Amino acid sequence: MREQQAVAHEVLAFLQRQSLAPTPQNYAMGYVLKNGTNEPLSKAVNDATDGGIRMSQQQADDIFVRCLGSFGGQGGAHNADALRNQTRHQLLRLAEVANSAAERTGDFNRDLNIGYEKLADKDVAGVGLVISDMIERSLRAEQDLAAAAREVEVLRQELDTARHDANLDALTGLFNRRALETAMDRLKGGKLSFVVAICDVDHFKRVNDQYGHSVGDRVLKMVATSLVESCGGQLVGRWGGEEFLVIVQGLAPEQAVELLDTARRDLGQRAFRLRDTDEPMGAITFSAGVALVSEGAEWSDALNDADAALYRAKAQGRNLILMA
Repeated sequence: MREQQAVAHEVLAFLQRQSLAPTPQNYAMGYVLKNGTNEPLSKAVNDATDGGIRMSQQQADDIFVRCLGSFGGQGGAHNADALRNQTRHQLLRLAEVANSAAERTGDFNRDLNIGYEKLADKDVAGVGLVISDMIERSLRAEQDLAAAAREVEVLRQELDTARHDANLDALTGLFNRRALETAMDRLKGGKLSFVVAICDVDHFKRVNDQYGHSVGDRVLKMVATSLVESCGGQLVGRWGGEEFLVIVQGLAPEQAVELLDTARRDLGQRAFRLRDTDEPMGAITFSAGVALVSEGAEWSDALNDADAALYRAKAQGRNLILMA
């Protein structure tokens, strides 16, 4: 049982490091990886995470389908059978533990019945021994239960942490795309209208090409910090690459445009310098498209509208906020 718990700890730790949600598919991939029973899967994961890079959910999905086969899908039959056998082994192990506990409980109950009979026969010495044994067994059972409860609590905390980290962007610490989509689904389900703004860092490829990806990463972190500070409590997340998404509640679309325009000016006033030489990099700016998600409407349609407005802003010279 402890061996299975140790594997569970390792799998959850792996998913947490990769910022992957602890879904059944991700857990299955992690379980097979930690058991070392699938060389192609181990190689694929090592290639995807080489150099400390975190694996994306898309990469995890591709590796699972390629090396283990999709749930209920075609292909990867041998690996899927192996995965089922490993899962079956876990279930058998749990059943063995449960049966052992049941046997111990049965023995204890039988001893209690014998003790009752001795008590009825007024066998005082025998009763004393039974009571002493009952107390000893009860203490052991209490200690075992307390240890199991602590183990379960540790696993629960690790699972909660893994779930939380799976919603965060590894670079900026903001909500990632998955978390943003969940937030918009929740707002839609609550019949609430809101505004979305897609923000794209201007000339970001030029920054990467001229200064390198490490400087580009620092720029993205600073843009994330600036947006959070300027957008005053509104939900800001990284949509992907150099794109950020701001979900604005409680403001009309025109007011949301004003808010984003203030954020644009705030970012433009920040001084960006190279860490090694203190050389100024010039102004870093972003363009954005803003769209309203009406009450109960599909937010994907509004995002398409916001994306179209963003491209118009880029075409008009960048460093601009436009309403769809």
